[in-house]
Amino acid sequence: MIQLFHVSKFYDRCTALDDVSFRIDKGECVILTGPSGAGKTTLLKVIFGAEIPDSGQILVQNRNVARLRGGAIPYLRRTMGIVLQNFQLLPRKTVYENVILPLVIQGVTRRLARKQVLGVLKAVGMDHKQTIHTGVLSAGEQQRICIARAIVNSPILLLADEPTGNLDAELTVEIVELFKRIHAEGTTILLATHNQRVVEQMNGRVVHLQAGRVVSDDGATS
Repeated sequence: MIQLFHVSKFYDRCTALDDVSFRIDKGECVILTGPSGAGKTTLLKVIFGAEIPDSGQILVQNRNVARLRGGAIPYLRRTMGIVLQNFQLLPRKTVYENVILPLVIQGVTRRLARKQVLGVLKAVGMDHKQTIHTGVLSAGEQQRICIARAIVNSPILLLADEPTGNLDAELTVEIVELFKRIHAEGTTILLATHNQRVVEQMNGRVVHLQAGRVVSDDGATS
């Protein structure tokens, strides 16, 4: 599913990723941990093509992300769901309008898109708020909408960057349980977090980053 070979990324004189190598197999749930500044966000960005590594190779579904150009990256992202730290919702649009957007971009028919949107809104417990503008929702509700938008196209890979970072302890438990249900349905998940409770609750393979390097991987094979 994902293979990284000696990936490094630098910003000016700062090393964000330093010779990172590991793989994630289809159906795995991998938790990327480490303190702030360890390189977790940068690692996710190079996987979905928002950043280009300075060295090394990244294969996602056997495609070299670093060599993709132009319209090839959006096509690759159609197989992914991405949940970022900042919600990036359109506050003046309704819940329904926010979630359907990826399907509109992909040219999915209105009838099929509506069916998919209503299905994922029900799955995240937000079907009763489909006509509400996202700008008036609570942080927990907005995060549910972000997750719904990320999975509306039934991605085979879900990337999440600190998805509980803006939530209290109770809401964190709810969101993590939602990710666990998504994983149980067969979606491969790579979730970055510094929250130890999230790590324990997800109960997946843990890859720990420190200063841009992988310092431990409890799923590594010799």
